[in-house]
Formats: sequence, structure tokens, C-alpha cells
Amino acid sequence: MTRTIDIPTFQAAVVRNCSPTLAGIKPASLFTYPGTYAHGDGSTTTETIAERRARLLNVIAQCNRELDPLGIHLSVLVWRPCGALVYAYQAKNLTTYFADPRVQTALTSEGYDTRDLSACLVHLASRITLASNNVAECACSQTRCALPQQASCSKDCTCEFPHEIGYFLGYPYDDVHEFIVQRGENYKVFGAWKVYANVEQALATFDAYRACTQYFTFIYQQGCSLAQLAQATR
Repeated sequence: MTRTIDIPTFQAAVVRNCSPTLAGIKPASLFTYPGTYAHGDGSTTTETIAERRARLLNVIAQCNRELDPLGIHLSVLVWRPCGALVYAYQAKNLTTYFADPRVQTALTSEGYDTRDLSACLVHLASRITLASNNVAECACSQTRCALPQQASCSKDCTCEFPHEIGYFLGYPYDDVHEFIVQRGENYKVFGAWKVYANVEQALATFDAYRACTQYFTFIYQQGCSLAQLAQATR
């Protein structure tokens, strides 16, 4: 079912899914805005889907007019039959996180240029798209296969989901690395992410995320705008 595409409904979804990013305690967040934004068989976009995409992009553009001056940006990465994959991020915080040499090495090995955040997001979006068995469409209109040393993909191309996405969400390097190495198994704690190291710190972070979301949800319901939420913790 397609969720209503209007400012209040979309903003409520942002608050529900991205409050820690609005507050500046998490560099980025990712969520699916439900609805049919691509054909399940990978066929050409119809006018109805195109109109739906245009309406959502218009709503996001209005939100960005509030948030961009505060260093927060919303962007659709991938259009999918089950919804639009929306990414909220603070470029400054994400760039600082990417400055970790370990993160740089991990991302570079997958074809990312960590000096160019926009290019990284294009690369990530195309890798997510390719892992979707061609039923999704990259929102950046990127058609070149994101996999290293592969120039293009046929309709039969299937790629492994890019689990390096954990770096794009600001999760601890050790946990993202171990998740990839151990293929999501043998974790110690499961919350906002699967934890392999420093459980105590992770649990405290999970609590902070929950408290932030509860607080922002409450004050949003009292009439605060997204910009006012983002400024509330500054």
C-alpha cells in the first residue's frame, strides 16, 4: 500500500526513523517510505509511478529547504516496488566518520571514492539496485554497474547486497567489519545494528537513540517543525 505523499505524513516518517540524525548523534539514517515506486518485473516506469515519484521528490525538496541550512539533507537512493529508500545524512559528520583510515580502506576496496561524498552515494545506490535483481531503479539514474571492474549489467545480473552500508549509517567500524566477515552471524547483541565489540557502549548508544526518538516524536506532535527539532539539541 502506498503511504500518503504529503508533508505531514513524510515528516512523521522522518521523525520516526531519523531523529538521532536530526539531533546530530548519528551521521545518517535510512528508511523505506512505503509505496509502489518501481515495477516488480523491472519494466519501464509508468506515468502513475512517475507521478508518485515526482510528488515524493517535491515533498522531500520542501523538507530540504528547512534542513539544508542546518547541514542535514534527505535524498532518495533507490526506487523499489515496496517503497522509496530514503537516506538522511549530515554531510559534515559523515565526512568526519569517513576520515577513519580503516573505513576509507574498506570503502575504497569496494570502489568508493571517499573524497567525494556525492559519488559515494551514487555508488551505494547503484550497488543496492543491482542487489535487487533488477526490480529496483537507482534514483540517481545511474546505469553503470557499481561493481569494480564491471562496466555494465545485463538484466540477469545479480549482486550481493552492499553490507558496507553500515559505514554509511555511522555504525562502529569493528561491528560493520565483523558483520561482513561473519556474514551477520555470531554477534553478541542485536539492536540498531549487530554488535561484535564493545557491547556496553553499543547498549548505551541504543538507549540514546530510543530516548532521542521518543523526545523528538513528542515535541514534533506538539507542533515543532523538522528544523526546530534539529535545532533543539544544538
